[in-house]
Amino acid sequence: MRRRAFLLLGWLLSFPFLAAGPQQLPPLLVVVDAGHGGEDPGAVVAGVREKDIVLDIALRIFELSRGGPVEVVLTRATDRYVELVERVRFAEEVGAALYLSVHANYLSDTRVRGVEVWVDNTRAEGDPSWGLARAVLDALVRETGAADRGVRSQKLYLRHTELPAALVEVGYLTNPAERRLLLDPGYRARVAKGILEGIYAFLGL
Repeated sequence: MRRRAFLLLGWLLSFPFLAAGPQQLPPLLVVVDAGHGGEDPGAVVAGVREKDIVLDIALRIFELSRGGPVEVVLTRATDRYVELVERVRFAEEVGAALYLSVHANYLSDTRVRGVEVWVDNTRAEGDPSWGLARAVLDALVRETGAADRGVRSQKLYLRHTELPAALVEVGYLTNPAERRLLLDPGYRARVAKGILEGIYAFLGL
């Protein structure tokens, strides 16, 4: 246990802008995960890598949250890979109120576009994860005007935590129009704002 606590502290201190001693942690933390990273690029379409798009969005969420009612902690702030189960374990270790992973979508049908949020299929519809997913999706659609593809469920690594947990797909890299949007910093700023507003709505803030 002592070694695990030491590793966790080292992880936190590896991000200068996130570093804080345990006594400085606010009462309400949320963990935002930028999917993929490092040797795992995620979807790659026309040279656009999912891992880069979602890291930018996660960093924007962090910046937008500064001085707000919650403290956002990132699972990664650079181009590095973190094992999936370690991401949710990290959220539990820091005492997070929820875990949200950010991704961009891929489909062979390039006509498909829109945003959707996923929960693990072990979660019944009354589980808080569904409420988190719906709140994030509603705010994201409202902020960006993207097509609402709903809240969905499938087998995900999110089953390894009891925290409210969801995975948001912010658009389809395989849709040319949506890919152009995701390459626009102004649009990514709106995506980040929508996600953060959804988190606030779920938490009643």
